[in-house]
Amino acid sequence: MTVTFNESGIADPGLEFVRGVAAIDVITLRRAAEGAAALGFDMAVPSQVDVTVPELFDQLAVVEVTPLPTVTVTIDTGKMSWGADKADVVRDAFTDYTGDRRYGVTIKGRGILGVFELDGLTLAMVDVQLAADRETDPEGRHVTMWFAEVPMARLNTLGYYGLYALAESLACGVMAGGSELLRCNTVTIPAQQVAWERRMDELLAVNPLLEDAQQRAYMALDETGVRVKVVTAMRLAAALPPGPISWVFGQHHPVVSWLTEPGASVPFAVIATTADAWLDPDASVSFDDRAFGG
Repeated sequence: MTVTFNESGIADPGLEFVRGVAAIDVITLRRAAEGAAALGFDMAVPSQVDVTVPELFDQLAVVEVTPLPTVTVTIDTGKMSWGADKADVVRDAFTDYTGDRRYGVTIKGRGILGVFELDGLTLAMVDVQLAADRETDPEGRHVTMWFAEVPMARLNTLGYYGLYALAESLACGVMAGGSELLRCNTVTIPAQQVAWERRMDELLAVNPLLEDAQQRAYMALDETGVRVKVVTAMRLAAALPPGPISWVFGQHHPVVSWLTEPGASVPFAVIATTADAWLDPDASVSFDDRAFGG
């Protein structure tokens, strides 16, 4: 059977922030749809899901098929370390766009790959090492983590697939050289403990043999590192211009984050968070499996 990437006819529900979080991942969704097709089910998914899955994230994908049948695809990065020197990543606090004080992570030095202005938004690229040490990951693989401040008024115009399209267009725009590079040597980002899920009713509406479709996203982020996990389950019937020397993400607007493989623009785990999802300055972050649905 086949997977059809539908250009129209599949709704894009407006973002609904649950405890300050809304998210989308098309990589695990594509693999889940392909798994359902391999079982003999024709599947229709939105056109945004028609992506070439980056090799690194494909290697991390775990596909499980259980009776009923249910296809579950999980990508769990495990705890990753910041690409900057440890001394250059510190616990901090910042004032968010609502005026509240929040737990932040400040990064400086070589771990910052760039801070840019594009399409009226400020975004940063931060280097992340896939594992905490070479013993865990002998290849020493790295990914890029992106952060973009996006006004709530703009987020309110987006659906879930529109959120993905925004992340992809920003990554493509920066990689194509269409952005303005800011002279930043320090960025601060909100520490986070995210656990979120959504029933994908738009897929149930166009796939009669699909009894349930859910997506779950988890993220832990503090000064020691970051871990991101997404689960999709389908049950079937140069010289720098003048600019600021630092930028605090979350001080002005909500923050959208995602990961990409170096050299690729396909986002993994696009997670938008408002101040409601951010932690108080004295909070702690857990990377344990229990915080990731385990």
